[in-house]
Amino acid sequence: MQVTRIQMSMGGLLLVAASSGVQAEALQPDPAWQEGKLDNGFTWQVLATPQRPSDRTELRLVVETGSLTEGPQQKGFSVLLPQIALRYSASLAPEQFKSVWQHVIKKTSSIPPVVNSYGFTIYSLSVPNNNPELLKDAMTWLADASGKLPISEEAIKAVGASKSAIATYPPNMADPWWRYRLKGSAMLGHNPQMPAGHVDAAALAAFYKQSYTPDIMRLYVVGNIDSRNLTEQINKNFGTLEGKRKTPSTIPSLSPLPPKSVNLIGVPAVQPTLSFIWDRPWTPIREVKAQEMYWQNDLAREVIFVRLQQLISNKKNNASKFGFGCIAHFQRSQCAIHLNTPETHLKSSMEQVAKEMAKLDENGLTQAEFDALIAEKKKQLEGLFATYARMDTSILMKQHLLSQDSNMVDISPENYQKLRQSFLSTLTLDALNQSLRHQISLAPVIVLFQPNGESSEKSSEALAEIYQNIVKPQPPRDIAPEEPAKHIELAPLPSTAAPDSSVDNAEPKESTPAADTPASTQSEVQAEEADAKALNAPVTAAPDEKIEAKGQVVPEVKADEKNQTPVQPVVKEKEKKGHTSQMTSVQV
Repeated sequence: MQVTRIQMSMGGLLLVAASSGVQAEALQPDPAWQEGKLDNGFTWQVLATPQRPSDRTELRLVVETGSLTEGPQQKGFSVLLPQIALRYSASLAPEQFKSVWQHVIKKTSSIPPVVNSYGFTIYSLSVPNNNPELLKDAMTWLADASGKLPISEEAIKAVGASKSAIATYPPNMADPWWRYRLKGSAMLGHNPQMPAGHVDAAALAAFYKQSYTPDIMRLYVVGNIDSRNLTEQINKNFGTLEGKRKTPSTIPSLSPLPPKSVNLIGVPAVQPTLSFIWDRPWTPIREVKAQEMYWQNDLAREVIFVRLQQLISNKKNNASKFGFGCIAHFQRSQCAIHLNTPETHLKSSMEQVAKEMAKLDENGLTQAEFDALIAEKKKQLEGLFATYARMDTSILMKQHLLSQDSNMVDISPENYQKLRQSFLSTLTLDALNQSLRHQISLAPVIVLFQPNGESSEKSSEALAEIYQNIVKPQPPRDIAPEEPAKHIELAPLPSTAAPDSSVDNAEPKESTPAADTPASTQSEVQAEEADAKALNAPVTAAPDEKIEAKGQVVPEVKADEKNQTPVQPVVKEKEKKGHTSQMTSVQV
């Protein structure tokens, strides 16, 4: 088994681990997961769950191809391919494809059948239990999508006239905070939502052959299945795929978050949200010592969150909401505290938070508080196997993909329990307080999300100054000293929204980089304009400026919740073989 996070508290149960460069005791992967690799480089992982006979069988095909794979004349190709796959099958008869659609593709719980991102495309299917013929057809459809896709002018035209069922990661590419985070990243200008313009069938077929190769594919299956029979199906369906990725895949990555406060103005919310964001490089965990250090730091973050949550909830006439979340994606680890509070309470709320952080820094936890925390975690650990037994196959799949994405070891529940017990028994008050003070010493980036029509005189810069004066943290070490920020005004772009876009229209106005703007800045501006045109959204401003946003949503504030991360697999190079077939079209 493996669970990236069993969410029982902020410190939660983490059944995955990451890596450090020092030689140490390695974490052992869960042996319940079977692995295999075909001669053409296609890899697969299967978890048989006979103890869950009524659960659906979950299938995920991950292809290491996304918008970063596209060239200048191939914009939108990575999302167009799965759109065709959702309408056509080269191997299934019409009635078979219709059955797959009705019982598998449309029934994949709340997960979209396809998710497209910067560095991956993932196909998700959920097959009813005890239906081997439908499972066989689902595997055939996945094989068709991975290497036998019938590409024609007719198919391209049909897809262009239909509504897309494909989601993206991140889900909202027009979100002003995400667009701000893209600055300085190679992902800028490679929007996965970019609609394809006029597409030549031959050009799309060439891209398909070049980017959908078995050496950058991996199949995951979780369910009550016959492993031997499934292995034979994998060999039959995917063993004939051909090709090999000629150029290494670009790994999507975000730049370090600049240590400057940010205002986001115009988000649709009732009251402002004040966010404290800690951004660090993500380091995988593959050894026991690294796992224990991660747990220790995670407990320190939980202490901070719980203390601040108690502070906010104990206020009289409290109209504030408090939330915390951590996420690791695109090579960065980000933890954030979100305080949703009336505009008139911003300054006082910041002062209270800062004073409580300073108090924690000075005093740390008491022995009694530490003992109570450890007792709580040990009690939670006692319910580990009961929690695991309640997880259905979709959750087991999700957790495993999260561990794969983060380059973490998916350990068994038995091994997790053993390691966690040892960690809780040996952790000391001094060690936890040291981690607590280290976390507080790191300077967060202060982001202020202000509602539509808000005429607040409060700014993130003024609020950040209050925090700095009270807590006195240090800037992140992986951020190089910056030159003074330049004031850059970027006008809204003409409306070129894709179908079904919910972003408000912007007034057309030409915007061109100044003549003295450095070439690197000009290229970023041009890339961001390209993204914004595809989304019909205004371009964000410089890091220290106010950013006007239309129709965007402020980060949702939920207590005791940690965000999860979709998969961005790293797959090694391998060899392949090919295939052709007839096609079936089904109206969706």
